[in-house]
Amino acid sequence: LTSVNSLPANTVAVIEDDRSLREMLTSILTAHGYHVTAHADGEAAMRDEHTIGSDVAIIDIGLPGIDGLEVCRRLRANGRTAPVMMLTARHEVQDRVLGLDAGADDYLVKPFALDELLARVRALHRRHGTAASAVDTQLELDDLTIDPGTRVATRGENPLDLTRIEFDLLHLL
Repeated sequence: LTSVNSLPANTVAVIEDDRSLREMLTSILTAHGYHVTAHADGEAAMRDEHTIGSDVAIIDIGLPGIDGLEVCRRLRANGRTAPVMMLTARHEVQDRVLGLDAGADDYLVKPFALDELLARVRALHRRHGTAASAVDTQLELDDLTIDPGTRVATRGENPLDLTRIEFDLLHLL
């Protein structure tokens, strides 16, 4: 499978202590064309230059060691201007205010819909002028073309009639 566009994949840092969620986010974001770095705690994330230089950071607030609010504060104190999304189970208004005041650009409460998370990542890229969204990159294999941005797959000149799940599986594979 090759990319039609020559744009490099966007980078997303996922900082989440829940292993299954971290792995699921990594898998889904990778399937949508993003280059993902993932960490289970704030200390490891702060030591990784890929986290510091990523286009978007998705950070859980309830991290062991350095919590997500402090990670966000430190990123901002170090001059990082790329967008940060807080992804957390904390849903009270005061929690959202704390996250946004710590420097987050967006705040998404768990549980969440994957489509919404992906749309928010795309929106953060648009608003902050980072590289064009990786989901705009068409993929081709022989006469099969997959366009994740429009969610259209074609075989030759014929569009494929796929359900949302069928499209997601085809794109993932």
